[in-house]
Amino acid sequence: MERNDFAQFLGKLRNANDNGQDIDAFVKQYEHRNVYFYNDGCIKKILANEKNLILTTDLVNAALGLIGSDRIANPKLVNPFIPGELGYHSIEPDILLTNDRGSDAPRDRISIEVQHEDSNSLFKDRLVLYVARLTNNMVKQGEVPQLENLHVVSFQFFDAFAKSPNYRHTVQLKNQEQEVYFDRQTVTLVEVAKFLKNAKDYVGDNCRLAQWLRAIDTLNREADFSEFANDPVFKLLQNEVKLCNFSSRYLMTVDMSDFDRAVAEYSTKMDIAKKMLENKEPLQKIVSYTGLPEAKIRNLK
Repeated sequence: MERNDFAQFLGKLRNANDNGQDIDAFVKQYEHRNVYFYNDGCIKKILANEKNLILTTDLVNAALGLIGSDRIANPKLVNPFIPGELGYHSIEPDILLTNDRGSDAPRDRISIEVQHEDSNSLFKDRLVLYVARLTNNMVKQGEVPQLENLHVVSFQFFDAFAKSPNYRHTVQLKNQEQEVYFDRQTVTLVEVAKFLKNAKDYVGDNCRLAQWLRAIDTLNREADFSEFANDPVFKLLQNEVKLCNFSSRYLMTVDMSDFDRAVAEYSTKMDIAKKMLENKEPLQKIVSYTGLPEAKIRNLK
């Protein structure tokens, strides 16, 4: 399901629970559908799962552009998903891994997060706080600082660098001549919305990250997945996003709460679209103004 569709599903699930209905039976009706991958609770259950480390590792290497001996090869989940455990929110990252490169090399620490909205332009502050906390946690009080390689990977649905044609950005400490001052602290920003919105500009981009973004988008849209079916990693991903893998109890947890805002936003857009239709505004104007699919607006008539 796409974000708004999944938001509506979660809203109906909460209503079913509030009305005393059998929520297990409710969820079973949708078990053949795909969840929205980028939901906090969904991505944590999929990528912070020990049995899916091949997925997580492949995505991390794709996002960081690591190949050959530089690849993350020995990952260990710091905060793995535990079946049956209720989710909760904190300012710590939902997915955190370490990677041992041997006694002569610093260990890697990798954080993965998703951000849908740059609420009140606070995302940069929040991201810097993440980096500071993760760095601080590497050193025990009283010990000589020996920092690990820190990689913070953020999949975001707004542009960090709107004027740049790139959808992947590596942010490091540099001087005025653009020389890297400290190469063991990297923030990688993946502008998902830019990549999807400008898909024609990236049609020739077949890097692993581009393949991942296309595969995830195809699953979210529940479109034909045959293009990716022969890839064992994406085949596993296709199985893991099925709603049948998610219990009704987990779907009711706070990890899903960010979709309350999506439901409200969607409802507001639908109300606006209805009023514009009543005022006989052109269809394309309504699509442009609300961002709703043309088919959904036509169904309002």
